[in-house]
Amino acid sequence: MPNGAPGGGSSASGGGITPLGWAKRALLLCAVSVVSGLLWVVIKPSAPPAPSDDSTTDPGKPRTAYDFAPGLSDEPANCAEHSTGKISDFFADHPCEHLTRALYTTQLENGEKVLTSVVTVRMPDAESAEQLERMATRNATGNIEDLVTAGRDLPEKYPSLSHDYGYDSKQRQRLVVIGESSYFGRSDSDDGRLKNVTTEALKLGAYQDKNPD
Repeated sequence: MPNGAPGGGSSASGGGITPLGWAKRALLLCAVSVVSGLLWVVIKPSAPPAPSDDSTTDPGKPRTAYDFAPGLSDEPANCAEHSTGKISDFFADHPCEHLTRALYTTQLENGEKVLTSVVTVRMPDAESAEQLERMATRNATGNIEDLVTAGRDLPEKYPSLSHDYGYDSKQRQRLVVIGESSYFGRSDSDDGRLKNVTTEALKLGAYQDKNPD
């Protein structure tokens, strides 16, 4: 009997790929493509954040617990002429270097609107600034007129700043900041909220004065 593989020509047809085999290969290639795409989404570098528009922000303005909207302001040349009582006399002997007066409005969490005055006085030295701040906190010593008390042209229904419920002041080196707040549309009361608003507004002092020290 001659030597040879059993079954004759069956070995010649065994190397072919059936249509089902091609279909399986196609499905495998599709699966590899999908997995590769998912991996690229996961590991690809993240795009840099879009640049923010900071043109409307002021990096020098301090953060406060309330959003104070600026209103009327001025910069009188003479402190004594815009003060009363013993404080006016003090300025006659110790002239200030710079005076700013400004009004701000803000809103409380319950919707009530508040008017706040911030007056800044820059003195020649820290000693005279300390003397001024002590005098401003005492009774019957006079005051530096805020823009409401000074009778400036203001919109109707602006409250007066004649009570001490919302009064606060502070001294930092040569700068003295004096504040007062009142409610719009109702009488002031000693409920602590006006004082809190003023204390926050005093943080605007150096920014308002445009002097860091």
